[in-house]
Amino acid sequence: MNDEAVSEVVGEMLMISLVLLLVGVFAVSLGNFLPTERAPTVTIMMTNTTENVTLYHKGGDWVRAADLEIVVSNTTATRKYRSDTFILSPEKQVFDLGSSIVVNWTVAGDETVRLVMPRAVLFTGEVR
Repeated sequence: MNDEAVSEVVGEMLMISLVLLLVGVFAVSLGNFLPTERAPTVTIMMTNTTENVTLYHKGGDWVRAADLEIVVSNTTATRKYRSDTFILSPEKQVFDLGSSIVVNWTVAGDETVRLVMPRAVLFTGEVR
């Protein structure tokens, strides 16, 4: 019986095992170097009347309307408006360049209006 070939097969198996182990370690560590998802950047212009506040999308990224929430607050109260309670014009699923959001709300003055997403505040403005 010839045992010389056995050591070569064992050597090849060890080399293959080492390569597979190194590929696995490299793949796991590579995941740590991937960039995280960034928050969208939006340029907003706000206008108001005594009956509503309007937010205009003037540039930047588009945002899904379902992800948006408008928070209006003053010293005594805070009110939140989701996509089903504000008016998005034109009527579509995203808030993008040229779109506007109207919140029907009686403006008394000294309120803070915020356009927020689950991960970021996109806009903060004050109504005087």
